[in-house]
Amino acid sequence: MRPISAPPVALTGLLLLSVSSLASASAAVLGIDFGQEFIKAALVKPGIPLEIVLTKDTKRKEVAAVGFKPANNGKEGEFAYPERLYGVDAFNLAARFPHDVYPGLKKVMGQRIMDDSVTAYSARNPALSIIPDVLRSTVAFQSPSAPLVDHSAGVFTVEELLAMQFKSIVYNAEVLAGANTRIRDVVFTVPTFLKAEERNSLKLAAELAGLKVMRFVSDGLAVGINYATTRTFNESSPEYHIVYDMGAGSTTATVLRFQGRSVKDVGRFNKTVQEVTVLGIGYDTELGGDLFNQKIFEILLDDFVNSPKAKKLLEEDPNLKNTVRTNGRAASKLWKEATRVRQILSANTDTIASIESLYKEIDFRSSKITRAAFEELLAQYEARITKPITDAISNANIALNEVNTLIVHGGAVRTPFVGKKIEDIMGGIEKISKQVNPDESAVFGATFKGAAESGAFKVKEIRTQDIGAFGVSIKYKKDAEAKKETVQQIFPFYSKAGNEKVIPFSRDSEFTFSTFHNIPPRINDPNQKPGQELLETIQTSNLTDSVKKLQDDFGCAEKDIVTKFGIILNPKDSLPKVIRSWVECEVEVASDAPKKDAGGAFEDVKGFFGYGKKKDAASKSTKSADSEPKVIRRIEKIAVKYTITKDGFPSIPEKDKTALILKIRGFDKHDKERKNLEEARNNLEAYTYRARGYLSDDAFIAVSTEEQREKLDAMINEASDWLYGDGYTAGLKEVHQKIKQLEALETPISKRRAEKDSLPEALQNLNSILNSMKGFIEREESLAEAQTDDYYTFDLEPLKKSYEKESAWAEEKSAAQEKLQLHEGPVITSEEINAKAKELTTELITSIHTKRELDDMRERSLKKAAAAAEKEAKEAEAKAKAGAEAAAAQEGGEAGEAENETKSESEEKVEEKVVEEGEETAERKRDEL
Repeated sequence: MRPISAPPVALTGLLLLSVSSLASASAAVLGIDFGQEFIKAALVKPGIPLEIVLTKDTKRKEVAAVGFKPANNGKEGEFAYPERLYGVDAFNLAARFPHDVYPGLKKVMGQRIMDDSVTAYSARNPALSIIPDVLRSTVAFQSPSAPLVDHSAGVFTVEELLAMQFKSIVYNAEVLAGANTRIRDVVFTVPTFLKAEERNSLKLAAELAGLKVMRFVSDGLAVGINYATTRTFNESSPEYHIVYDMGAGSTTATVLRFQGRSVKDVGRFNKTVQEVTVLGIGYDTELGGDLFNQKIFEILLDDFVNSPKAKKLLEEDPNLKNTVRTNGRAASKLWKEATRVRQILSANTDTIASIESLYKEIDFRSSKITRAAFEELLAQYEARITKPITDAISNANIALNEVNTLIVHGGAVRTPFVGKKIEDIMGGIEKISKQVNPDESAVFGATFKGAAESGAFKVKEIRTQDIGAFGVSIKYKKDAEAKKETVQQIFPFYSKAGNEKVIPFSRDSEFTFSTFHNIPPRINDPNQKPGQELLETIQTSNLTDSVKKLQDDFGCAEKDIVTKFGIILNPKDSLPKVIRSWVECEVEVASDAPKKDAGGAFEDVKGFFGYGKKKDAASKSTKSADSEPKVIRRIEKIAVKYTITKDGFPSIPEKDKTALILKIRGFDKHDKERKNLEEARNNLEAYTYRARGYLSDDAFIAVSTEEQREKLDAMINEASDWLYGDGYTAGLKEVHQKIKQLEALETPISKRRAEKDSLPEALQNLNSILNSMKGFIEREESLAEAQTDDYYTFDLEPLKKSYEKESAWAEEKSAAQEKLQLHEGPVITSEEINAKAKELTTELITSIHTKRELDDMRERSLKKAAAAAEKEAKEAEAKAKAGAEAAAAQEGGEAGEAENETKSESEEKVEEKVVEEGEETAERKRDEL
C-alpha cells in the first residue's frame, strides 16, 4: 500500500493523457533506483501512467542480491546450470551457500581489486572469492556456478551479475506492461559522487542486459523532481529545500532551488514552467545503514564468543572471534540478524537476537540489546551525520536559515539517532518535511524525467539543472618541445552540467591532451591526499593540414592561429565530453557594399522612371563617389578532426562483450526450461492428487467400470512413485509423457461424467430450437396462403429442408444414446449438439430477419402506390373543375335569359361530364391498386 504522505504522482504531475503520434504503442520507459541494499523500479507506458514494478513476491522493492543454487541433475561432461535466485530468496540462500550469493554489488562496480571499498566488501562477505578480471583488472568472482574456462573454475564479473539482476527487473516490468511490450529505455538514479568508472560499469551492465541508458539522474535531483510534480512555485520568490538521503552505503545532502519561470511558448505567447536547480551538494561515501549494521554485528559477535555455549570453542581456538567473522555461513547469519535488530531498534527501545545453528551447530540467543547502548556506539558518527548538510549549504552559497525544509529520503534516515541530529541542525522537527515517499520518490522522479525526455509522453514541464561533484582538468604539452605537461582545470568542483568551456591551445601541429577528474580525499581519512581519475585522451588528426589551409587561403600568420576545443559537462551523465574542435585566426577583409536604408529601393525605382528629384540624383552621385570599401576584421575557422581514447580501465572488445551476452542468455534459457519443468512437475503432482480423489467420487464411479478404475489407480501410484524417485532428475519430455499416460485413462471417464449431466440439457436446448423453427415455418405458410401477390414472397424451402434433416438427426442420435450404458462412450457429445444448435439458431434468426425485411419492403411499396393513386385522382379532379370554369368563361356575354339558361344547362352538362370522367379515372386507379 502506498504511504499517504506521498500523493500518487500519476494523478497530478504526470499528465500522460496523450501519446506522441510518432511514439510506438509499446513505448515504455523504466526507471531504476539502484541502491546498495535495495533496487526499486517504476514503469511508464501508454495505459500505465507511473507505477512501481512489483517483485515476483509482490513486494515494492527488491533486495539487491543474486545467488546460485547448485544443480543436482547435471550430466557428466556437460556444464550443469545452477538455479538463479534474486532478491530476498538469494539473500536467504547465503546461510547455505555464502560462496555463491552476491549482495550489494554497487559498492564494488568500477573498482580495482586493491581499492579500499573492495577490501571492505571482502571482509563483509568472506566466503566470496574475489579475483581481478583478466580483461580490465576490475572486480570479478571465481565461482563453481559459472561456466568453465579452459577447464578451470568459471568467473563472474560484477557487470554480468548486475545485468542478471536488471534482466530480472525488466522481466517483472514487462509482465506489468502486458503482452507485446519490450522495455529497452532505462533511467538510473545514482549518487552525485559516483565516479566515471562506476558510471561506465553501470552502463556496461545495462548493455549486457539489453538496455539503453537514457541518462543518469542524481538521487537528490530525482527526489526534487518528484517533489515538484505535485507543486507549482513562484517566479519572484523561489523555495530552497535540502534533500537528505541516507541509504545503506552512503549519505548525500542536496540543496535545491524550486522556482517558476515564464518562458517563450508558441507564437507570441508565454508559458510558466517549473525549474529544479541543484545549487550545492555534500556527501559521505561510506556513512549509511551498513555502517550501523556493522556495530550491531560486532555486538552480536562479542556476545556469542563470550557466551557459555562457546566457552569450549574459545578454549580450543583463542582466535575464535576472527574465526567466526571469516566463516562464510556464520558471517552471513550474523549480518542478516544485525540488519533485523537495527530495524527493530528504530521502532523499539530494546530487543533480543536469535540465530539458529550460528557456528558449529550452536544456537545463539543474545542478551538484551538496547537502543541506548546502540546509540552510544553511533555517537562517533555524530559529526559525519550533519557534515553533508553543512557542506551542501556552503557549496550552494546560501545560509541555513534560507532553507524552507529538509526532505528526508532513504531507509537509514528512520534510525532515531540520525533523525534527532538532523532535527537539531535544522532547528526543530517543523523543518523536516515528510511530503515525499522516503523509499520511492527517487525512482518516481527518475522515471518522470525519462518520460519527459523520451518524447512519447506529454508531461508537466519541469526543467532541471544538475552539477558535477568533481573538478575536471586537462593535461597537455604547450608546444612540441615542452618536456613537462601543463595541468589546467577547466571545470571547478560543483560546476553546472551542460555548460560549454572553450579551451584554446597554441598548437599548430598534431598533439594530444587528456582529461581527468579531481577526486577529493575521503571524509573519514584526513591523511589521504586528493586523487585523480583518468578519463579520456584526445588526439588531433588533421590539425597540421588545417593550419596550412588557413595560411594558404587566408594569409593567416602562424602566431595568430589558435586551436580550440569545446568541452561540456554532459547533462546525461555529468562527465566531460568533447563536442567540437577547430582552428581559427583573425584576418582583415574588405566589407561588402553598404546596405540600402529603408525606402532606398523604392527611391531607385522612382529615379529609373524619371520621378526622382534632381537634388536627390546629385546627392546620390556624391555618395557613390565618396563611398569606398571598408576594411573589417573577421575570424576564419576550419574544423579539426580528432579521436577519443578511453583512459582508465580498457573498454571490453566487442567479441568479448558478445560472449558475455551469450553467457547470460544461456542462464536465461536454462531458467525458462527449469520454470517449465517445475510447472510440469507441479501439474503432475496435482494431477495424481486430483485423480485419486475421483476414484471415490460417486459420479465418477457411475460412469466407469471397476477394471477401468483399477487401471487408473495403478497408473496414479506408478506416477507418484516415479515423481519422487527417478522423476526428480527427469526432463520435461518425460514428465509430459507421464501426464499423457494419466490423461489417457482418466480423461474418457471424466468426459462421460460431464456428458451425463450436460448431454440431456444440450438435447433439450436443441429440441427447443427445432420447435421454434417448426413454429416459424407453419406460421409463414399460413400467411403465404392469404397473400395475393408473390413479388415479396419468402422462400421457406431451405429452412424446411434444414429442419427436416436436423430433426431426423436428433431423433436418431437420441435413440442411439438411450441404448448405451453409462460407462460406454457417448455416440454424440454435448459439444457437438451445442454446435448444431448454434448453427440452427443462426439460420433461424437469419430467416426471421430476411422475412422481416421483405415484409417491410412490401408494406413500403403498398403505401407508395396508394399515395400515387390518391395524388393522381386529386389532379384529375382539379383538372375537370378547371375545364368547367374555362368553358363557362368562354360562353359569357350579354345574351338573353333564354340563351343564358340554355348555355347554363349546357355548361352544367359539360362540367358534370368532366367530373364524371375524373371520378371514373380515380376509381379505375384505385381498382388497379
